[in-house]
Order: sequence, then structure tokens, then C-alpha cells
Amino acid sequence: MVKWIKKHSLILKDAFLSTLFCLFLTFLLSLIILNLSFLNPFKEAFKDFRFSDIYYAEQIQDNNVSKDIILVNIEHKSRLEIAFLLESLIETKPKVIGVDAIFRELKNEEEDKYLSKFLSNSLIISAINFDRDSIISNHPIFNSKNNGFININFNGGSVIRTTDFIYKKDTSFATKIALKFGKKLNYNELKSSKRIKYFGNYKSFIHFEFDEFMTLKNRDIFKNKIVLLGYLGQPLGSKNDIEDKFFTPLNLKTSGKSYPDMFGVVVHANILKMLIEDSFITEVSSFWLYTFTFISVFIFMIFLLKLERKGEIYNRTFKWLVLFIYTVVLLYFHLLLYNYDIYLNVFYITGITVISSNLFIFYVHLIKFIKTKRIWKSYLD
Repeated sequence: MVKWIKKHSLILKDAFLSTLFCLFLTFLLSLIILNLSFLNPFKEAFKDFRFSDIYYAEQIQDNNVSKDIILVNIEHKSRLEIAFLLESLIETKPKVIGVDAIFRELKNEEEDKYLSKFLSNSLIISAINFDRDSIISNHPIFNSKNNGFININFNGGSVIRTTDFIYKKDTSFATKIALKFGKKLNYNELKSSKRIKYFGNYKSFIHFEFDEFMTLKNRDIFKNKIVLLGYLGQPLGSKNDIEDKFFTPLNLKTSGKSYPDMFGVVVHANILKMLIEDSFITEVSSFWLYTFTFISVFIFMIFLLKLERKGEIYNRTFKWLVLFIYTVVLLYFHLLLYNYDIYLNVFYITGITVISSNLFIFYVHLIKFIKTKRIWKSYLD
């Protein structure tokens, strides 16, 4: 190994220096691009795109129905009707009922009083919502004993890819439900944001419309289950209904998304299933991401140094061909890892590698300039 390094010390030195130089130029270029307003449309288009979206768009099918989670559509029913629904659900003896709705103000004294009777039941997990510095919650009359925040994440972004389980001293809606269901959770693992593992849209869960449930004769299916009440469109699953709906990686249009594709209660159902099944996505840390990126650029610098010695025609012909093949291979590797619940941001690796490879010519000119000023040994001699 030592002999090999000594034999190739010159190309390794140039590869290392060119890697540092090109990465520095890439960093400067990124600062310029981020501050050019006319590039905003392009930045916005790529900001919401991830290679993992291809996996979801092609692989996820709504045929693996969850056995533990049941969705019930509350539509735009009155508070009295929702009270009747809760009363009927409590009689089926589920393990827990999550209500993804907030009743902020009083409307009708009789209806509110009847609803409060069931919202205060120990089986119920109510919702709160953080809105900047304030907390939106049920009116005190409803006496919600147990609640969790329904904010999915606090880091922004129009596509819902990550979730927060703990915020300040409060716990998320899905986390509270999982605990009530009897799942033991490691709070240390939940302190940081996690990438959501999506299992499917509402069809991946047993689901009922309001009237469908109320007329259901045999309700044994609800016993010891998790029941989530929330808005699922009117009619159920309507693509054109965008109330309480979000963009997710399951959107069939992986870029240029125009319509949100998943109702909030279904996002919570996916997060909940992830929790109770311990099925998390492991995200490669920033340290290893930067390390892999440096190695990737370093290898390409060796390749480009060899091409440069063979002449310009070789440089132009083979560089783009190899970059294309490399990108395809890395994309396949990314999807393969994702299939095993490992997320590696290959878009970052390939992007930096491609940009750095195109900036290599400036390193060549730099070496030529240095050689006019002093003696400098280079593989490019």
C-alpha cells in the first residue's frame, strides 16, 4: 500500500488539492446563486424535489392495509353529530380515539355540553395547534384531559417529509396516541425530527364515512384498535378537496406539484403506524454525507487528471458520459438503500460532484499560472 501511494503520490496530491479548490469554488458559486433573485423559480422547483419521491411514486401501493389504525371521516358534521359518533365509538371499546379537530369556541349550549361529555373521556386524545407563540386548543368547557399537538413539523417546507414528536414541553398527537395504545417509546430518540416513512394514503387504512359507521351493525372491528377522527374530504378521498390537505412524497407528480395529495389525519396515521411498528427511516448523518461527497469529488478529480493528460477531445467526450453513468448508478443505490429504510441524500453528492467536475478547468489554469511564477511539480506536466 505504501509503495502504491509513493508511486502515485503526484496524482494523489493533485487530486487532493483540486478537490479542495473545486469544492471551495462550488461553495462560492452556491452563495452567489442563493442571492440571485431571477433564479428563484428554479430554486423553488428543486427545493421540493427529492430522489426519494420517485420511490414513493413508483413503489407505494394502497394494498397493505393497517390492522391497528381505523380512520373515520367527520366531514362537516355538527357538534351534536360528532358527539353521537364519539358515544358510539366509545361503546365499541377501542384502545384509544384520536380527534384531529379543535373546537375553539362555543356554538350551541346544548350541543357543546353533550360533546364535552365524551371529549373528556379517558379514551380520547384531543388536538392542540401551535400558531407562532400561541396555542390553539379546545374551549375549556370540553375539559380535554389528554392532548397532543397536530403540527406535523416546525421546519417549514411545502412537502411533508419530516415530523417532530416533541416541541418545547409538549408531545405530538401521534406520540400521545401511541403511548395510550400501550407502545413504549424512547424519548431520547424522539427529541430530534424524523423522516416520515409513508405506508400509503387513506386506502392503506381501514376507513369509514360518517354515515357508513353510524349504520354499521357489526362494530367488533373497532375493539382494541386505534380510531382516528378527522377530515377525509367530502366525498371521502376527494382529489379536488384541499381542506386540511398537504403535499407529500406520495404525490404522483414528483415535480411541479399543483394539488396537495394527503389529508392531515392520514399523515398522522402514517406517523402513528411508524411509531407503533418501530419502522423508522435511518438518515445518513451530515458528517458521513460530507465525507462521501469529498470522496466522490476526489475520485472524479483523479479521473479528470488522467483525462487531461490524454487531450481535450478525451476530456469532453468521456467526462459527461461517466458523470451520467455515475449519476444513474448512485440514484439506483439511493433507491436500494431507501428500500431498506436508509436515506442518503444523493442529490447533494451528485450535484456537488458534477459542479466540481466542471470547475476542474480552473484548477488546470491555476497550475499553469503557478508554474510561471515558481517551480511546481504536477501530474499535469
